[in-house]
Amino acid sequence: MSKKSRRLDKPKMGSLLIAEPFISEAAFKRSVVLISQNNVKGTIGFIINKPTQLKVNEALDDFPEVDAIIYWGGTIKTDSVYYIHSISTLTGAKKITEGVYWGGDYTELKLMIESGEADVEDIKFLAGFCAWSPTELEQQIKEENWWLTFADGHSVFIEEPTVIWGNILQRMGHVYGILNDFPVDPEMN
Repeated sequence: MSKKSRRLDKPKMGSLLIAEPFISEAAFKRSVVLISQNNVKGTIGFIINKPTQLKVNEALDDFPEVDAIIYWGGTIKTDSVYYIHSISTLTGAKKITEGVYWGGDYTELKLMIESGEADVEDIKFLAGFCAWSPTELEQQIKEENWWLTFADGHSVFIEEPTVIWGNILQRMGHVYGILNDFPVDPEMN
């Protein structure tokens, strides 16, 4: 996808946080975070580009046997599984941005998957989430630890997790976009 991405100045629901390449927190190295909530209480988001080897039906009891993995969504509540998806008809789902929703009726989701009404390709399961206090994230953005752009369904659900970080930076016209071709650990080169 070659569409140019526009950079944002302030976090808002439905935006993507892109970690700067030399961020000091190892957990966020080359992370792309979907902001699912931003208000006076703070910001909540999910890392969308860190797949694990764990299948969702191995982690959740009574879940349909599907070929869907769980992504590492962040450092908070890693023992809980959340889901973002593109299913606008799921009862209780919260719209994050056009074509991207958070949560909704879990039993209904399982039935939709079992009946074929919902495709697991349109769902991303995440263990844990990220959170920032009301001014914490804004300060980190001012310090250029993070860059912001708009989220879209392609970036969230379709784009390959191993290349999304660099691809988004390239679409933003950012000089660091070329780092996607470099190993995370330069000593591995």
